[in-house]
Amino acid sequence: MKRLSIYLTLVLLLFVGCRPATPVPNDSLSILSGVVDNVLYFDGQEGSEKVFAISSKLPWEVLSTPGVTYEPASGEAATKVSITARAKSANNTLQTKKLGDIVIRLASTRFTGLEAHQKPQIVLPEETLEGVAVPAEQNSAVTIDFECHTSDFEVVTEGDVYCKLAANKTSTNKYTLTVSATRDNMTTDEHTAGYISFKVAGVLQQGKVAVVQSPAFTFDSSRIVVNGKQGSEVSFKVNTPFDFVVSTTSTAMSVVKGDDNMIVVTAKQQNPGTEERKLGEVVLSLADNSSCKATVEVWQRKVLADKTLLFFMLGTSLKGYYETNLKMVEQFVADGKFSDNRVIAFVQQSSYSGSIFEIYYDAGRGKVLRQTLAECAMPAQYDEQMLYTIFSTMLSFAPAMEYGMFVGSHGKGWLPKVDNRAGMAMKTMALDDYIWTPAPGAVMVRHLGDNPTTQVDTFEVASALKRTGCHLSYMIFDVCYMGNVESAYDLREVTDYILASPCEVMASGMPYNEILPYIADSSLSVKNRLDNSAKAFVDYYNKTQSGIYCSACSVVINCSELEALAQSVKRANGSLQQVNHDLIQAYDGISSSRNPTHIFFDIEDYLIQSCTDEAAVTAFKEQLSKTISGQYHTTTFYSAYNNRANAINYYSGLTTSAPITLISASAYIEEWKETEWYKATH
Repeated sequence: MKRLSIYLTLVLLLFVGCRPATPVPNDSLSILSGVVDNVLYFDGQEGSEKVFAISSKLPWEVLSTPGVTYEPASGEAATKVSITARAKSANNTLQTKKLGDIVIRLASTRFTGLEAHQKPQIVLPEETLEGVAVPAEQNSAVTIDFECHTSDFEVVTEGDVYCKLAANKTSTNKYTLTVSATRDNMTTDEHTAGYISFKVAGVLQQGKVAVVQSPAFTFDSSRIVVNGKQGSEVSFKVNTPFDFVVSTTSTAMSVVKGDDNMIVVTAKQQNPGTEERKLGEVVLSLADNSSCKATVEVWQRKVLADKTLLFFMLGTSLKGYYETNLKMVEQFVADGKFSDNRVIAFVQQSSYSGSIFEIYYDAGRGKVLRQTLAECAMPAQYDEQMLYTIFSTMLSFAPAMEYGMFVGSHGKGWLPKVDNRAGMAMKTMALDDYIWTPAPGAVMVRHLGDNPTTQVDTFEVASALKRTGCHLSYMIFDVCYMGNVESAYDLREVTDYILASPCEVMASGMPYNEILPYIADSSLSVKNRLDNSAKAFVDYYNKTQSGIYCSACSVVINCSELEALAQSVKRANGSLQQVNHDLIQAYDGISSSRNPTHIFFDIEDYLIQSCTDEAAVTAFKEQLSKTISGQYHTTTFYSAYNNRANAINYYSGLTTSAPITLISASAYIEEWKETEWYKATH
């Protein structure tokens, strides 16, 4: 019986001991202050104190933490109690170290999540712990600012290192260390001159900082690329504190050392081959140590590229958007697949200047670079001569078997620029600025030229391109209203195809990184490349934008079919009837008190409604199908001139301004009758 009693007692004790503890409410303990991101930080010295405050609804106890003492270490429930924590020893390393977890117990529950960390006694900048970089030249110093809470310390150096210590006169516990190497590094490699260590109160701190000297020469790359033409130049800068001489291993190039250690390399021959070739090497030698040499490989592109893409970006108000567009171009070039081709860009930098540069992938550096080729002075009044100078300069740097041009700017279609309106009616001149003022609150879109003095006409673009002798395979207009037949007719002799928008283009423009893979695809015809690009343009806005910002329209125009289209329109113009112009699909938001009618109308919708000769309409439609393709559009289009999304009920993609004649008060009637398109169709 006695054994049974003992057994029952043990069972009872076990039962009682295994009962679940009474749950502790989640809000029983709060950390009020003194802890940063759940970490209590101590300074590096022994006995360093930190105070943190807690609030507890139950009796509490701080369990022991390695390296830390607490006072008080326990207490009763309180709305606020301050606890002083002390580090038991100094941190004799150069790194912050974790002392342990802080565990607070309430009843049978432990609350954790807090940590105790101790900073080093010598607090160096994080990047300094990886090493201090000093110049190659001896006694050329750098400075390190650091913190120490005791003045009882010293700096210890090893090797060819000199240090000078100074206290900060305005901040307590702050010091500056001046570091230099005591010998020149006259080699082409980084050199560890020595190390820096610290003693605090006579105790050597664990860890030391390497002092690393730069090589005698540094430059951006060991490989540079010059263009394929004879006389092409490329330059690079040599960073060195020492005097040096420069030479070349090849007679196919010359090399000159200029001011500020700029090295200019000139190709003496063109590269007529089908591949990039190595011209030779530029050799840099220290004047006082000829055995210290560095070489830079010089490569030359082939003189005739497969394709040259020209980016012509006029005006400054869209400069930020241009830069985004060019970043997209760089993304495309970055994979190296376009290396047999050329990308030349003109970007206007200010009212007075622009620059021409090449975007290319440098395999040696493994990145995309921009190389400035020429600077352009912008005249007070933009004209054909300015365009010719820019176009011919761009083309001179990148001869190719195929050329395509992207045009970025603001635009008003075929309409004449303000300072080229000698025959413009006074009525129109008075209305012009009023008509082309965006509605209040409108978002930015694009047009050709920023203001009256910086606008150019489409026939000036055509004439300038014709003077260069270059025929383009295509032009892509990232510009408002350029999908009009009048402008296309002006450009028909200088390009095979045009990709454009019949309406306004949002300021962000086309997604170049989505379009360029199609443009570069040599397995496709030019037409198919542009058709795919036209679709990619609209798809991008459908996928990424919403509301009024989901606005994109495109059309591809075959310029070789424009003469035949003009003849079909001329035939249809012989049988026109008066129609309500408000019922014709238009692609602008201009019709308002500013102007009694729209300016850009769908050419197919117009002729279907107004021509009574069914055979002429059929012939026109057949010819139009040969002339245009790649017709894509979002559900609506945005116009800054009424600041809203506008319906698209009919879409051929090509516009004409012919219906402005239906309203005698319309602006630009007389100017439209002066277009080459009007003359060809009447």
